[in-house]
Amino acid sequence: MKRKFLAVVFVILAAVLLVGIFAGCGAGTANASVTLNKRYIAEGDLGEPEDEQVYFEFTSGNTGVYHYYYHGDYGTAGVSLISSYSVHFRYKIVSDMVYCFYDSVEYDEADTEKAEVETDWKRYMGADTDFLMSASGSFYFCEDYLAEIPDFGK
Repeated sequence: MKRKFLAVVFVILAAVLLVGIFAGCGAGTANASVTLNKRYIAEGDLGEPEDEQVYFEFTSGNTGVYHYYYHGDYGTAGVSLISSYSVHFRYKIVSDMVYCFYDSVEYDEADTEKAEVETDWKRYMGADTDFLMSASGSFYFCEDYLAEIPDFGK
């Protein structure tokens, strides 16, 4: 009788512990979100004119735009190259990450390089309403958040 009682107590205790563990695993998990229709500007481009910035912009319908700009002067050769284009993408938010996948590309008039953007273009980043962080450690700051950190990057 004593063994049966201890077995029942053990089963009840194990069940309570399992419920607690599963409840704890779900606690604190949150899905990331991004601010729609606002630019997430690359940290190195904060002081640049808008059309010369590298940025992400997310729109409704899980679509967005990645704008890329690079200007290189190669003085000894007398060559000046500009790479400026926008990749339109579809995105998905999973847990605390945003995943962006190529949809189409549009080259800006200023683009002189015409570098081919591959159709397997993709990006993934840790996402927050205030900033993005790429796997390489690059930050992109939401233009609204920059008002809260006015001296950053100056």
